[in-house]
Amino acid sequence: MSLDTSEFQSKFGVVKPSLDSSELVFHCQMGRHRAAATEKARGLGFKNAYNYAGGHKEWSDKGESVSK
Repeated sequence: MSLDTSEFQSKFGVVKPSLDSSELVFHCQMGRHRAAATEKARGLGFKNAYNYAGGHKEWSDKGESVSK
């Protein structure tokens, strides 16, 4: 099932990415779910879906260090 743009924004609180978006990256705390989410996104047509190898804490820590 694919949500239209307004449904997606209402449900998730962010703008729905385009199918060719270069900024679609999946991560999770332990890593088990990110591969499944990445494959699901690719199956829905998101060409540039990526699986971030680090966990949520590492992702957050990098974001904090970049913004400082």
